[in-house]
Amino acid sequence: MKRAALIALPYAWLAALFLVPFLIVFKISLSDTALAIPPYTPNLDFSAGWAGIRDFFAGLDFENFAFLTTDDLYWKAYLSSLKIAVISTFMTLLVGYPIAYGMSRAADEWRPTLLMLVILPF
Repeated sequence: MKRAALIALPYAWLAALFLVPFLIVFKISLSDTALAIPPYTPNLDFSAGWAGIRDFFAGLDFENFAFLTTDDLYWKAYLSSLKIAVISTFMTLLVGYPIAYGMSRAADEWRPTLLMLVILPF
């Protein structure tokens, strides 16, 4: 049992450090925008009981996402990002495959050196 707890501890930290910020951003994306109220202001009131929780979820909606689908600036930025992603993927494949093929065909004594030449700049 102690070993399982030791193994679970890093996974619990990973879940907390990755899921909690993701859930906060997701909650902010579903909330109404309000001026002069920072997004980190606690809106969930546990002292009100179930009514506070119900009010919290009643304030969430998909209006922000619906607005994005009708905004021309969003679509232009999305398509531009998609174009850059496709071009950079193609260029990476165009450069990477010949290098990988050459490294796989190199003599055994040269492979570690070639690998270090590829890895070290990054």
